[in-house]
Amino acid sequence: MELRASLSKIEEMKERREELESVLQNCEIRIEYLETNEDHQNEQLHHF
Repeated sequence: MELRASLSKIEEMKERREELESVLQNCEIRIEYLETNEDHQNEQLHHF
């Protein structure tokens, strides 16, 4: 019974890790977008 509970907990932790990795990847993509956007705005400001 304890082994089954442990295996269940391990599976839950694996799923949670996958969710967190996905969130992290989305955050990294957003940061990259914001940095690119900032660079573009700085270029526009320089031209003005």
